[in-house]
Amino acid sequence: MTVLSTIQSPISNSSKFGQTALRIVGGVLLLAFAAQLSIPMQPVPLTFQSSAVILIAMMFGARQGALVILAYLAAGCCGLPVFANFSAGPMQFVGPTAGYLLGFLPAAYLTGYLLENGWQRNIITRFLAALAGASVIFILGVTVLSKFTGGWQSAFAFGAAPFLISEPIKLAAVAVLTSRRWKNN
Repeated sequence: MTVLSTIQSPISNSSKFGQTALRIVGGVLLLAFAAQLSIPMQPVPLTFQSSAVILIAMMFGARQGALVILAYLAAGCCGLPVFANFSAGPMQFVGPTAGYLLGFLPAAYLTGYLLENGWQRNIITRFLAALAGASVIFILGVTVLSKFTGGWQSAFAFGAAPFLISEPIKLAAVAVLTSRRWKNN
């Protein structure tokens, strides 16, 4: 080991850490912006959050994608107005949309994991990976929402049915957008 390699190692590690930190901050900002692109509906607004979660997972992979989502959720819990309609605070994690927020983390990890393990090869498998991740978000979202709406039927009617057309369209766009990221892998 030379003196030069000893000096360069911490520099390259701090540079790598800085790049990762910037990616995470950029992902949080993207997700916060997507949350504000909203069509107000009750009790669950139509936003671009879920598709942004999937996009982040597809671009960053399982671990870094999950870190972005964790940072986003922590920022919102601490009071930064990053959730839909500029909402924030720990009460967002006990309200009707809590399941959607909580579903972001496993959805990002699952989607990133699938792409890292062969699902990146073509647009169909990328779309299916995106659909799997979004399904986690909606399953958890509707599950929690059912506690506020009086049951599964009304929770599905308010929390999933309105998105049955728009969500696959958004996910198809994400699958197309991420094709370049995985071209060389």
